[in-house]
Amino acid sequence: MRVLVTGGTGLLGKALLSLTPPEFETVATYFGEVTLGQSATPFHHLDVRDADAVARLFDQVRPEVVIHAASIGSVDYAERHREEAWAVNVGGTRNVAASSRRHAAKLVFISSNAVFDGEQPLYAEDDAVCPINYYGRLKVEGERVVQEDSNKTAIVRPILMYGWPNPGERGNLVTFWLDKFEKGESIQAVDDVWSKPLQVESCAEVCWAVVTQGRVGTYHVAGADHVTLYQFARKVAEVFGSDPGLVTPVPGSFFTQLAPRPADTSFVTDKMGRELGVRPIGLAEGLATMEARRHHV
Repeated sequence: MRVLVTGGTGLLGKALLSLTPPEFETVATYFGEVTLGQSATPFHHLDVRDADAVARLFDQVRPEVVIHAASIGSVDYAERHREEAWAVNVGGTRNVAASSRRHAAKLVFISSNAVFDGEQPLYAEDDAVCPINYYGRLKVEGERVVQEDSNKTAIVRPILMYGWPNPGERGNLVTFWLDKFEKGESIQAVDDVWSKPLQVESCAEVCWAVVTQGRVGTYHVAGADHVTLYQFARKVAEVFGSDPGLVTPVPGSFFTQLAPRPADTSFVTDKMGRELGVRPIGLAEGLATMEARRHHV
């Protein structure tokens, strides 16, 4: 079975390709200037905003499954560049969904915890969406687009993923903090915003379980530990052998961020375990696995 992974060079794309089950053949897309290196997966350049280019690639690849992970993933970038972010995250999703329908391909759409306002955690899959920033609105609209063909669509909502990105690709909180720790610099971490940090390989495992089991519907994916970002940062320091004293707790109001951030969009993960058989990974285990690979990235 041939699987097309859009956004194959991103954090999740990298994990999806590294954990591909043997019964699948993967093809991936990239955008912009990237270093692909040695890859067993063939890559194709694709701007998902170009409907004709998307259609041509689908005609060439003829995928039976599509995992749509390509998007603008920065909350603040989306807030500042609304027209571009809409064109990629909504228009691009519409193009991918249309070509998926034309080829009768199953579509797995990667959404986000940002579809919730953070006022009433923990969130289950059937809770009403209510985003408070533009990025969240884009993900809600993307979900609406793909649900037009709900019989062949699954929506995966990850939260705060961490792991080793490809060289030159966008980092995440853990890689940002590690860079600071290695320089001996102190960091301020918010102690009134909560999350369930997610090891990226765990998210990839959920995506592949959705595909192999033929699942449709919505799945929440998160780690096992419900922590503040301050607690998260201290755990990163502990696991990677840095000084936890470099981490200082601050309130969310300390950062004058462009886009508003919800206080707690953490998930209920019962469905992830019950239907897919994937257990949530705790921070100690997930970060230890990441630390063990630090010299192999």
